[in-house]
Amino acid sequence: MSDMRLRFDKAEVLDDAAARHVRVTVSFAGETFAAAAASDGDAMSDLKAAAVATLSAVEGAVGHRFTARLADLDHVNALGKELVAVLVDIAFEAKEVQVFGSCQIAGAEMDAAVKAALNATNRFVDLSMRA
Repeated sequence: MSDMRLRFDKAEVLDDAAARHVRVTVSFAGETFAAAAASDGDAMSDLKAAAVATLSAVEGAVGHRFTARLADLDHVNALGKELVAVLVDIAFEAKEVQVFGSCQIAGAEMDAAVKAALNATNRFVDLSMRA
């Protein structure tokens, strides 16, 4: 049986003369999915681009059974811990909901942004694969 858990593989900043992008790669059910999003080049823009790219990769991984759009992202201190928190708008089975995801910053902030986006969408990945 294939591994049905969505896994974060990597996030990387791609700079060229024309633009700056963040590319995120995830694995799901034995396949790899990558997506990129534009960044304005500052640290917060890179975090938002990482989350946007993650949500796009997640949509691809589940065959576009739902859509996920980043509503907001912030670097927060909660209960003495540094976190990246996201709000994501999800459209699934003719319903629209807003979900929250977070990840403690233990290493790279960009990795935490990706994991926060994954945290927000995990429930819908599971639901969409059952549908």
